[in-house]
Amino acid sequence: MADLFDTTIDWLLAQALSDDPLSVTVQGLATRLLDGGVPLARLSLGRALLHPVIGLLNIQWDRDSGDIKSEAVPRASVLAELEVKNPFTDLGEDGVTSIIANLKDPADVARYAIFGKLAAQGITGYAAFGLIYGRKQKLFFEMPQHQRGRSENFRGASLSFATKRFSGFSQSDLEGLERLVPAICVCARVDTDRFMVNDVLETYLGRVSGNRVLTGQIDRNDLQQIECALFYSDMHASLALSQQLDAQTYLDTVNAYFDCTANAVLDHGGEVLKFIGDGILAIFPIEPGTRPRDNMCTAALAAAREAFARADHANTLRGDQKLPPVNFGVALHVGEVIYGNVGIEKRLDFTATGPQVGLAARIEGLTRTLNAPILASEAFAAHVSETGTIHPAQQVRSFDQPITVVGYPLNPS
Repeated sequence: MADLFDTTIDWLLAQALSDDPLSVTVQGLATRLLDGGVPLARLSLGRALLHPVIGLLNIQWDRDSGDIKSEAVPRASVLAELEVKNPFTDLGEDGVTSIIANLKDPADVARYAIFGKLAAQGITGYAAFGLIYGRKQKLFFEMPQHQRGRSENFRGASLSFATKRFSGFSQSDLEGLERLVPAICVCARVDTDRFMVNDVLETYLGRVSGNRVLTGQIDRNDLQQIECALFYSDMHASLALSQQLDAQTYLDTVNAYFDCTANAVLDHGGEVLKFIGDGILAIFPIEPGTRPRDNMCTAALAAAREAFARADHANTLRGDQKLPPVNFGVALHVGEVIYGNVGIEKRLDFTATGPQVGLAARIEGLTRTLNAPILASEAFAAHVSETGTIHPAQQVRSFDQPITVVGYPLNPS
C-alpha cells in the first residue's frame, strides 16, 4: 500500500508537468507533509543556475510565519558562501549526499554557524540532502584553484528540512524525506529550465519579442507590421578606436556605450532589438490605449537624452582613467516596420526591418554631418510637444526625395 511519501512523489511528478511556479509546489509540499504527520517547521530549496549574474535561486518556507520567500542570489554572494563552511557547500563534496543533525546536541550545533542560529530559533532537528545533476559547468572560475573542485560540484539542487519537535525527526521521517529528493529535483530542474528559457529569450531578444517567441511566433514567415517609435544609434569613431586601443579596452568602450544607450531605452519602456556591431536598434511599440503614439515618441526622446546624460557621467570617469570618451548619435523616427522572424530555417533572427528602419539609420548618419547629436524625422517631431530645430532638407542614400530632419538639444529648455 502506498504511504504518504509514495503519494507525495506522484504529486510532485504531476507538479513538474504543471505550469505552477516552483514556490507553489514547495508550499504545497510543506502542507502535504504537515497534514501527513511530518513535524515540519522549515523547508529550504536552493538550485544552482547557469546565469551571468544570478548564481543561485532559493525558496524558503517557514511554518510559524506561513511565508514562502523566493530569492535570486548573485554569483558574487555564492562565491563568498563557497568560501564558508556550511551544509550546502559540503553537500556533494567527497560523495556527501546528506547531512543530518540533532540540534539539541552541542557537538552537532558546533558543526556549522547556521546550526547555532537555527537552534536559537527552536529548531531541534535538521536534514539536508543534495542531488548533483545537469551539465558540468565551471561557473566560478574566479575562485582560487584549491576551491574549484567545490565550485564544479555546485550544480543541481539542495534541500533542507527542519523541525521543532522535541525529539527531532524520526528515522522513518528522515527516510521518507530522502525518498522525496529526486522528485523534488525534477520539479526544480523543470522550473529552472523554464526560468532560463524566459530569461535567455528576454536577454537576447527583449521582453516583448521574447514573449512573442514563447507564445508561438517562431516560423520564418511569421511576420507582421507594427507601428512603433524607432531609436537608432551608432557609436562615432569606432573604427579608429578599434585600431588605437587593445582588444579589451576597445570592447570595454563599446560596452560602456551600450550601457548608456540600451539601459536608457529599457528604463523608458523601449525594446532593444539588436546590437549591430557598435550600433543599436530599439523600438517603442505603439498600442492604442496602453502605449499611445505621442507617449511612445516622447519616451523615445527622453531615452535619447538620458543616454547622453549617462554618457556625460561615464566620460568624466573615463577621462580620469585616461580612457577615450564615448561619442555617438541618436536618430528618432516613427512608422510601420516589419516585425518578426527573418533568416534561414536553421538560424532565425527576431527583429524589425523595412524602409522605416532604413530611414532611421540614414538619419543617424546625419548626426555627424550636421553636428547634431539627436535628430528626428518630421513624422516623429509631429508627435512630441517640444519644438525642435528644423534643418534644411537633406538628400540621403537610397531615398529619392530629400528628407527634413529636426534636431533636439540634449537638455530640454
